[in-house]
Amino acid sequence: MVFVDGGNDKVAIGTATATATLTVAGSAVAKTDTDTSNTGNVTLDYTANQNFVLTLTGNTTLVNPTTENIGQSGFISFIQDGTGSRVPTFHAAFDFVGGTVPTFTTTAAAVDRLDYICVSATRLQCVATLAYS
Repeated sequence: MVFVDGGNDKVAIGTATATATLTVAGSAVAKTDTDTSNTGNVTLDYTANQNFVLTLTGNTTLVNPTTENIGQSGFISFIQDGTGSRVPTFHAAFDFVGGTVPTFTTTAAAVDRLDYICVSATRLQCVATLAYS
């Protein structure tokens, strides 16, 4: 259910009491793109999804995004296929701590995660967590 409090410029979802401009009672889940075959240049659609689960089937380059929104955040998971040895690379918009892209895990079936936040129209600040089991 959606409740609108026009007098106070507030909207509530799942509750009749809006305590902020937008109040949501319950869970909100961001859309996730699960793509089981990635190789070559890949352009992620940040308008359609916030999160991405990518299985690498070859060396993959994430190109500069054009659909991101300032303040948007999410994650990109990289899963090595059964062969492994797939290397992800990133265009200039992806900004890593210290200016250095981390070395991603290349073992077959390995999983690495990249968390991002869009801080400008041309910059995603990124932090990688490597080698999930």
